[in-house]
Amino acid sequence: MTASEYRSRFTEWDQRSWVRSKPHRDSPFTTGRHYFSADLCPLSACPRVLAAPAGVRAAILVHSLYLHLEFTVQLEMGPVNEICALLRSPGFLPWLPAAMKDDVLRIYTDEAGHAEMSNTLKSAVVAETGVVPIEHRPRFLTELAALYSAELPAYRPLVKLFFAIVSETLITGTLTKLPKDPAVQPAVRELARDHAADEGRHHAFFRQLFELLWPRMPLPLRRKIGALLPRVIHAFLWPDEPALTSVLRSMPGEFDDPVRIVAEMSASARNRDAVLRNATPTLRMLRDNGVFEDPSVSRAFLDAGLLGRAG
Repeated sequence: MTASEYRSRFTEWDQRSWVRSKPHRDSPFTTGRHYFSADLCPLSACPRVLAAPAGVRAAILVHSLYLHLEFTVQLEMGPVNEICALLRSPGFLPWLPAAMKDDVLRIYTDEAGHAEMSNTLKSAVVAETGVVPIEHRPRFLTELAALYSAELPAYRPLVKLFFAIVSETLITGTLTKLPKDPAVQPAVRELARDHAADEGRHHAFFRQLFELLWPRMPLPLRRKIGALLPRVIHAFLWPDEPALTSVLRSMPGEFDDPVRIVAEMSASARNRDAVLRNATPTLRMLRDNGVFEDPSVSRAFLDAGLLGRAG
């Protein structure tokens, strides 16, 4: 792909963007509906959780929603919009098409809206349920900080850039399955549905950005970044073990060994399959652009258990 072949997905942004054209969702909560999908909650399949009283399982689903919403707030306000601001800088990738740099502002606006609406829903659920969110720092931020600090200053902007590219090209179950789960509160499903519609356009943008950028990078830099990508994918898709442990610790009368329960969940085949399944769109993008043709990069993905769906 060349810069002249860029195809904007934002030509009807005023009519289609959530923040520009759709109402602020305020559907009432419904008695008997869950606040998150059990199929998307990694704790829900744990034997100890399955054996817990219904009220405890329902509270865990509320906490799962909180973790998802806070993840969204921190991701959109942090790495994604930081990269949007960087992409608008005249000296950063100056060869990008002007239309692409214009679309960056639309993505920036969308992401700010996603953060605000996610935070508003979280506050509404707290008021409705009385379930107090745990205090935590999303795991992906810790991973990004570690990757960022390990690199020389010259490489750090690229670490953040590829972190954002991965985040925006993954298509997770919270965007595809949550809106369709009839057991979940309509307000939650509506937010997920509106978010997913915007993210489809963002996915197309960041995939095209990758297709433009990757061939321009010298081979040593492609190898360097390629070797980091498995860790970046896991940063987003691997369960947030510290946060999930804190959720179980908030119910001391029910779970006497939260660390073990979460560790067993993370080590399960079900979790590994879920990670691989959610990574598939990003892995396909990498495969289509020849990333796995380099043996050192494909080895890094194989060692991370991420090459099964990559080709």
